Amino acid sequence: MEPISLQGVASYLPDSVVDNDFFRLASGIDRHPMFRGTHLRHHIDHDESATSMAVKAIQRLAEKLDLDVARDVDVLITNVTLADLPFVGCGAAITGELKLNPRYIYDLQNGGCVSFIFMLELAQLILQSTQARSAILCNLQTAAGRVFSLEDNRKLPQSCVPGDGCGVAYVTREGNNPVLTTVTRTHGNFANDMEVKAPDGRHWWQPGATAFNIDFDETKIASIVARGNRLVPEALYQALKQAGLGSQDVDFLVTNQPNRIFLRNWRESVQLREEQHIQTLAEHGNLFGAAIPICLERGIDDGRIHPASNLLLGGFSHAGDYSAAAIVRWNG
Repeated sequence: MEPISLQGVASYLPDSVVDNDFFRLASGIDRHPMFRGTHLRHHIDHDESATSMAVKAIQRLAEKLDLDVARDVDVLITNVTLADLPFVGCGAAITGELKLNPRYIYDLQNGGCVSFIFMLELAQLILQSTQARSAILCNLQTAAGRVFSLEDNRKLPQSCVPGDGCGVAYVTREGNNPVLTTVTRTHGNFANDMEVKAPDGRHWWQPGATAFNIDFDETKIASIVARGNRLVPEALYQALKQAGLGSQDVDFLVTNQPNRIFLRNWRESVQLREEQHIQTLAEHGNLFGAAIPICLERGIDDGRIHPASNLLLGGFSHAGDYSAAAIVRWNG
């Protein structure tokens, strides 16, 4: 298939900013290891919706690229951690709010923290096999304010890491910034190692008096860490091989950002310097799937990502059920 082009990216971050004291006061723990690297994060407000976040991000994208969204968007693909309504993704609502007229709308459930790369791959399949010529990819992370900030959860160590935000991208069938290759892998044997738990043991869909929380089996934490340190480099090197490149050809690395240890290990695995790894963990926390497009925008807007840059994207999701990588040649 001919490569599609990543024309631009944009983001929206909720106005509510939370520092580490928000969690320290609840947990009583002053120097927990989970605080290392993350100082601030944005939380979706109670009167804010995933749809409204996406609308603001897409409006910003349209301004940056001078798009007429009613005319210039043939495909809309979304991924959201916690949608506004059960059973229903955000695609139709976004379309209604912005008066889009896409030929195709897809709300993805899979991919998690690397769903941006899954969406790139899906967009390529659609744009190269139909009459559609353009797509907007929309990553929404909403679990920080909706789950991890709840009173029952604030005292849990893992709750201080996530942050909310929306990252969007505009891709076209042809253009100046080709997506040279994508690699997506599914590791189904790890799919049940992330769980939704409540203190009273009920299922998440059952009513109760306490909040549910997204958690991992503590007996498998060491295995999950080892998976991340193995699966991500494997995907990164496979993408490099498919593109005919070596690590020395990479200008910048952009990954999901679960914690500073993973960031360091992934960067070192492809022999890159710290300044070549674009991330916002200290300011935004773990942005889940929204991290890659938000960090791409940061690198482009602050001038670090320059024309003729090879961008290596990658990461893994949940407890290791998905891993992915991609290479974009950015020419501005």
